[in-house]
Amino acid sequence: MIDLHTHILPGLDDGAQTLEEALGMAELAVEGGVDMLVATPHSNQMGRFENFSSGALLRAYQQLERAIEREGIALNLYLGMEIFASGDMAEKIGRGMLFGLNRSRYYLVEFAFDETPEEIEGYLRQILSTGGVPLIAHPERYFCVQDYPALVYEWLQMGCTAQVNKGSVFGRFGRRAARTAETLLHSRLATCVASDAHSTQLRTTYMDDIRVYLHEQFGEQEARRLLLENPDHILRDEPVPPHGRMPEQRRFFF
Repeated sequence: MIDLHTHILPGLDDGAQTLEEALGMAELAVEGGVDMLVATPHSNQMGRFENFSSGALLRAYQQLERAIEREGIALNLYLGMEIFASGDMAEKIGRGMLFGLNRSRYYLVEFAFDETPEEIEGYLRQILSTGGVPLIAHPERYFCVQDYPALVYEWLQMGCTAQVNKGSVFGRFGRRAARTAETLLHSRLATCVASDAHSTQLRTTYMDDIRVYLHEQFGEQEARRLLLENPDHILRDEPVPPHGRMPEQRRFFF
């Protein structure tokens, strides 16, 4: 499996805090069937987790990569970032401050949970204007998507992609996120599923549980699409095959 969204680089954000913890996350990933993993520290959170492209960021990645190799952990590590949406994203992409997963055209982007659909669409169009492809991080956690899951269908029609969190499927972020994740999966609106791991406890890199769930609920082919095939296309900077349909239940009320 390939995990495109993790906070494994130590000391850069609210994920792993030490090299030892990061190595523990790497070991858990392998135990859970992951052999390719992207480190995506929070970035562009001004005054908190900025983590722009820099020598320091590259050194943190290389240090962990060397440690994984030294410990004999059978995990291929790649570098990316989880970009917090801002009005100057396109400018920062143009200046090389923000980059895609494995330096691809796919930019993992997140929004404030209470962002409006109009604001999110504006941010997505910024990335699209650069020639990039937004990979929307955990859309099931945004309040507007919880109210109207068909927004994700509309964003895919614009040329975006969407990444659902493993934890959302299992109720880690509440009933609304879980029900929305289920709708996105049933409507094939998820491009991929990832861990969004932050530690060796609670939100972890272990992915065999979601593999089993997806296989049982949707079949082996869909599990492969979400956990291997589409993530592989993204890391290789290749087009992702079209997917997704309008959700049958267009609006939830809680």
